[in-house]
Amino acid sequence: MGRVLLLLLSVVFTSSSITNAFLFDKKGLFLVPSVAFPDRSSASQWTLYNQGWYYEENPVKALLMEKSLELIVQKDLDRNRVKMFTAEGIEKKDVCIDGLTRSMCTKTDNEGRIKNPFTMTNEEIELLRQPGGNGGKVTFQASIPKKNIKTQGEVYLCDDEGVTFISDIDDTIKITEVTSSTQTLINTFSGDFKAVPGMAEIYRHWAGQYNATFAYLTASPDQLYPFLREFFDREQFPSGSAHMRHFTWFDVNFISFFMSSNYMKKKTETLEMFLQNTRNRRFVLLGDIFQKDSDIYASIYANYPDRIAKIFIRKYANDVDGQQRLETVFKDIPREKWATFESGADLPRSIF
Repeated sequence: MGRVLLLLLSVVFTSSSITNAFLFDKKGLFLVPSVAFPDRSSASQWTLYNQGWYYEENPVKALLMEKSLELIVQKDLDRNRVKMFTAEGIEKKDVCIDGLTRSMCTKTDNEGRIKNPFTMTNEEIELLRQPGGNGGKVTFQASIPKKNIKTQGEVYLCDDEGVTFISDIDDTIKITEVTSSTQTLINTFSGDFKAVPGMAEIYRHWAGQYNATFAYLTASPDQLYPFLREFFDREQFPSGSAHMRHFTWFDVNFISFFMSSNYMKKKTETLEMFLQNTRNRRFVLLGDIFQKDSDIYASIYANYPDRIAKIFIRKYANDVDGQQRLETVFKDIPREKWATFESGADLPRSIF
């Protein structure tokens, strides 16, 4: 299927290059909720991490890609989602935070991405702080200078104390079925995203019980973030930062993107970022057996055993081979420190 998909998409991108020159393309900007930590070099400021994308839509490529994918999956797809994967990043443009007494801008990279960290003083943090989690969050407006393009940003404050739940998304709280190429395409590009039963309710319970912050790590590309946000809001998951990669057609293909070693590296780096930038904060890790979450979490636990309070891995209850694999992967982790679940009802109401 991967070769067929690549062949069809090569036709899409080649045939659209001429006709698209005559069409007006819409520009867009979004920011993915991110995280901030106290700056170790100065007690009076925070380091805030940026995630976002400034892009230009390509309606011809979107239409052709939509129809090509529909031939593969034999199902109508959502063009609004498809068009995010045919859009092109706008490089080397300023993106600025509005409403401060000083200029605070960053430039997009050669893929149109916004990912440079920046610092804010305690006073600026207090000016923009809103409730949310045990540390609150900073909300702000970002814009492209001299253009009527604006978006809202959220950055969650993560200090040294407290509890953070770090959760995978695909097949942990959202049904994606990454082990099936066709189902991954269908569940990504059509219909409403479907939640794993009971997960939103138990996350809300933990958020209230432990006054916890949440962070969501996922193999999903950031082009899906606007639609993931709709899913989070509809299902009422606790708000939190989201840590995603960016998909380009230089990646092998859309399916292998979910399973690539780059995903493992990025997820490990994000976990390390949380652990290295906090001192006493405890973490609960949630993932699934269908990707490499258990391997990643085992490696992290080996380096930070006192900081990882619990690991939960989603698998099917009758998956005996999966259970045996977990027993092997987690052989150096005390048995009381990890557990499996299939739905939210299987997870404990109290962890500590």
